[in-house]
Formats: sequence, C-alpha cells, structure tokens
Amino acid sequence: MKRTPHTAAALALGAVLLAGTAACSTEKAAEPDKIGVVEKLPEDTNEAQSKKNAQEFRSWVAEHGTAQQKQAAGRVDRILGEWNEHTGNAYISTDINGGKTPVKDPRAAAAAIADAFAEWKDSEQGYASVYDVFGNAVLTNQRF
Repeated sequence: MKRTPHTAAALALGAVLLAGTAACSTEKAAEPDKIGVVEKLPEDTNEAQSKKNAQEFRSWVAEHGTAQQKQAAGRVDRILGEWNEHTGNAYISTDINGGKTPVKDPRAAAAAIADAFAEWKDSEQGYASVYDVFGNAVLTNQRF
C-alpha cells in the first residue's frame, strides 16, 4: 500500500479550501436580475407609503379574498416597490417566521399573499415577492 506524505496531503487540502473560499465570497450584495429576484427585502425608502400600501391591500383582501388569503394577509406589514397596470415589482414584508402566532406552512402563507396581491393588482408583467420577518425571501417572482 502506497502512503501519501502528510505534507502533500496538507497542501492539497489547503488548495481545495482556498479555492472554495474564493468561490464563496460574500463581499457583493445580492442584486435583482431583470425581473427583480431579490433574496433579501430591499431597503424601505418610504415607510409611510409602504405601510399605506399594506393597509389598502389588507382592506381589499378582507372584502374580496378567500379565507386562506384573509388569514395570510393579516401578516403583511409593508409593501414596497413600484408597479402599475403594465409592469413592476412588489416586495411584500410580513411577520412570517416571527409573528405573535407561528405559521405552520410559511410557503403556503406566502403563496396565499402573492395570489391575493395578483388579484388586487392586475398587471401584464408584474412580479411579487414575499419576505419573512427577517427580510429573507419566502417566495420570489410570483407573477401578478
């Protein structure tokens, strides 16, 4: 049986670790692609407007939404972004994964929110993304 010298094994391991850390650099923040995929909730530059958007959304869902949408919409805190009848991106901030009551299925709650948003704001090329209480994406680019 042929044995590899410890020095050669250590050098090989070091080269693999160095290559791996170079490929996993965290210096660059996530940027949206052409349709707005963002893994972290963007900065809220107009909190009053985003809270107003959320209130209007919750009111609409209370009147027009399904039972599941009504339950999920109560978790919406803010809605950021720009959208109109032709295009846009909505970033929906919620208390999923950290609210007063736990969410059994965060993905289903996020999907219900995105579906309700799609019914509320009809668009030809719009996308909604839903974020948890920590600003992490739960659902991205749901077409509305």
